Amino acid sequence: MSSATAQKRAAFAVLQFLEDSLKNGSIKEDDKEGIEVASQCIAEAFGVSGESDQDKRAYGLSKPLPQLLDEVAAQTSTDALPKEASAEDKQAADAAKSRGNQLMAKKDYPGAIEAYSEAIKKDASNPVYWSNRAAAYSQVQDHKSAVSDAREALKIDPSFSKAYSRLGHALFSIGEYQEAVEAYEKGLELDPTNATMKSSLSTARSRLPASSTSAEPAAPADSVSSRSGASAGAGAGAGAGGIPGFPGMGAGMPDLASLMNKPALMGMAQQLMQNGGLERMMQNPMMQRMMESMGGGGGGMPDMSALMNDPEMRRMAESFGSAMGGGAGGRGGQQGGSNNSDMYS
Repeated sequence: MSSATAQKRAAFAVLQFLEDSLKNGSIKEDDKEGIEVASQCIAEAFGVSGESDQDKRAYGLSKPLPQLLDEVAAQTSTDALPKEASAEDKQAADAAKSRGNQLMAKKDYPGAIEAYSEAIKKDASNPVYWSNRAAAYSQVQDHKSAVSDAREALKIDPSFSKAYSRLGHALFSIGEYQEAVEAYEKGLELDPTNATMKSSLSTARSRLPASSTSAEPAAPADSVSSRSGASAGAGAGAGAGGIPGFPGMGAGMPDLASLMNKPALMGMAQQLMQNGGLERMMQNPMMQRMMESMGGGGGGMPDMSALMNDPEMRRMAESFGSAMGGGAGGRGGQQGGSNNSDMYS
């Protein structure tokens, strides 16, 4: 059927529908004149006539338009969900999924995508296969495909919380922060104790215009870069007067009482007293000036920026920082990296 014929057939079907509606009383009396004018415009625009027997034979439909549309809609809803796979296909699909999981563990993400695709071909009714492939797509930065697969998984099983997590991550990665928030919220309705989704939801919300800040928030938990630990460590000791290993001790004085309650710091102090390090530290001119400033020579606070620019004092602070476990940088390194434990099912 040519495009022109198809258009005439569609126009004729609409004309027939409008004519039937005028006859069966489904159109109010006040609207009939407008419908008649619309019918004339359609007939003239497409060169067809609802009253022509020739046009009826050439373009008439076997059934009324509303009935055809109902049948198409019913067929579409039937085809929306994948057909049930045979027992043999399910077994083959599960084997392909297991192979995909192994490849994910080896970080062979293209291979995992291929394996999950094979599982989907064998049994497209299993939401886990779609969700797993979404995770693999995210690993190769194909986030749009990840969105599509996560949504397919949720179409099959709307209660599959992990698919919401993967959908949220993929949406966040392409900058769709509002949709990411909605996905995480739906996932948490199903799995309220999921710490990963809670953290990811908080991050996604921070990217919304109403709550944006000047600080750059971290990525969601399942996509945090392994570089986060190094960045935290660098930031902890950066800036004028900053003390390595003691975040927050920049230009002001630390809370000495809380510091001295730390066992690691007390151990370091004992070592300094035993090996003469404390005596050498107290002989340092910068330390003497600081003590004079704090004691009675004016009552002012010491200049921490100048103090930490003294090489000897800076080495001392670095030793303290090492004794305390590297400060925020050390902890950040442990927290960084991808959350592979939630990567596949």
